Amino acid sequence: MTTTGDFDQRARALREGFDESFASAVAAERPAQRDFLMIRVAGDAYALRLSEVQSLHVERQLVAAPSLVPGLLGLAGFRGVLTPVYDLSPLLGYAQQGAAKWLVVARNAAPVAFAFELFEAHVRVDWGQVSGTEPEGEGGVRGVVHSDGRAVPLLHLPALIESISRRIKAFEPSQER
Repeated sequence: MTTTGDFDQRARALREGFDESFASAVAAERPAQRDFLMIRVAGDAYALRLSEVQSLHVERQLVAAPSLVPGLLGLAGFRGVLTPVYDLSPLLGYAQQGAAKWLVVARNAAPVAFAFELFEAHVRVDWGQVSGTEPEGEGGVRGVVHSDGRAVPLLHLPALIESISRRIKAFEPSQER
C-alpha cells in the first residue's frame, strides 16, 4: 500500500531529477566562440573582431578634410560625434580604391572609422579556429580566422589606430630647438 509520504517522496525525487537535467545541460562544456565581421578590402577578404567594432554603416556621407595623413577620406557624423574616416586600402598597403561604401566605427576612446568596399557576413567560429590572437609585430593583420574552408586574415583595429596616431605625430612640428 502506498502512503502519502511515499508519494510525496517520489514526486520530490522526480522534481529534483527534472531540475538537475536542466542544470547539467547548462554546465555541459561548450567550445568558446567568437564573433567576426567578414569584409573585403581591395577585393581581398579580411575579418574584424566584432568586440572591436562599435557600429557598422553603409553609404554614409563624408565631408572632405585636408590632411597629410594618407587614407583620410574625410569626416562623418555618428550619433552627434564628428569622426575621422580612413580608407583601409592604403593602411593595408593597397592603392586607394575610392569604392569604399561601408564604414565600421572602431570601439575606441576617440572615435575612428574605417571604410572598406564590401561587408560579406557575420560569422561565429570556435576559438580554436582563430590563430595568432595576440597582438604582435607591425601592421594591422594579427592572425587568421578559419571559416567556411578558407583562411581569412584578421585585422586588429587598435593596431591600425596606433599606426594612424604614429603617422599623425610624424607630421607634428618638433618641440626641440
